[in-house]
Amino acid sequence: MKQIMLFLAGVSLLLLPGCWDQSSLRDARLIYGMAFDQAPQGKVKTTIVIRNMPAGDRKNPSNEVHSVIGNTARQTRDLLDSNISEKLETYKVRALLFGKEVAKKGIYPHLDVFYRDPRASLNSRIAVVDGEASQVFYLRRVGDTLIAEHVDEVLESEEDAGVLPETNVQSICSLLLEPGQDFLIPLLRKTESEEVAAVGTALFHGQKWTGEFNRKESVLYLMLTNEIEKKAQLTIKIHPQHGENPTSYITIDMLKPRLKREVKISSSGGVDVIFSGTVYAKVVEFPENNLTDSDRLEQINHELSRALTLEVKNMLDKMQQANCDALSIGRHLAAFHPEFWKKQDWEKDYAKVRFHPQIKVKILETGIIF
Repeated sequence: MKQIMLFLAGVSLLLLPGCWDQSSLRDARLIYGMAFDQAPQGKVKTTIVIRNMPAGDRKNPSNEVHSVIGNTARQTRDLLDSNISEKLETYKVRALLFGKEVAKKGIYPHLDVFYRDPRASLNSRIAVVDGEASQVFYLRRVGDTLIAEHVDEVLESEEDAGVLPETNVQSICSLLLEPGQDFLIPLLRKTESEEVAAVGTALFHGQKWTGEFNRKESVLYLMLTNEIEKKAQLTIKIHPQHGENPTSYITIDMLKPRLKREVKISSSGGVDVIFSGTVYAKVVEFPENNLTDSDRLEQINHELSRALTLEVKNMLDKMQQANCDALSIGRHLAAFHPEFWKKQDWEKDYAKVRFHPQIKVKILETGIIF
């Protein structure tokens, strides 16, 4: 009986069909980076980076960069496929870039094909380029690193430093289509020295780029959303009376800041949002060097609290000017105050939200010597 069962099991394995969507690497050209730019007459320019792995252990891999113009992202991929030997595959894409003009018109039309393709790389990092995105990939490499990997590593490094939000194709999918919540995407720039720099974040309303944050404002945003997992560094001007002098500034590491948010509806129908809490900090640089005295340290805490609260308020004003609800105030109202939310025209009413940052700073460490 046992032998019969083993025989039947063996026969069953022979009759099982193979995986329907298998794809042989030997028959594919892997795309490691993709970029979309605006082309004339409403068309789109798609640029791809393909990895070449030459035979032999001593030869280094190289990039091929190709661009075509078409009506849609899908059509441009088909055009690229017809121009390149072997089939193109997107499941290794590490960096997906959008040029400035495309981002201002809307990025969803170019992402649609990724959400419909079961082989697409949904964990590809996304960024907007201040200028043409293709120009970044035509650098081909920075130093010894191929360009797609370099862009991916720049974004990952800035995420770890608490400067940029973790953003990929999957993470923004629901945000693109859901009212009441917007998002930020890392902003890159090609420098004069032929390198790629992360200069801040692009603010989106819906699927369109409507404003931008510099690096400091991006850190402040991540502080409010409690997304800084370890620490993030800020340089703050606490002595404006000193002018543009090193003694005007202090640099701190914010140690995993966690703030509380309250959303209140007033009797007149206004929305008030309060951010409050204490940010614990370590002093990284303070040229004035007067932190050994406890009274002076308390004064610095007070000056830091005032300056940081003001900078957060300015950042929130900038977000409202861009009509970017990346703090999910609309989603909160829809979830906890549904009747109130139904009466809102969030396209107009978001600008009327009153933000009240109330942030205190407490220095815990002043350095090894001091």
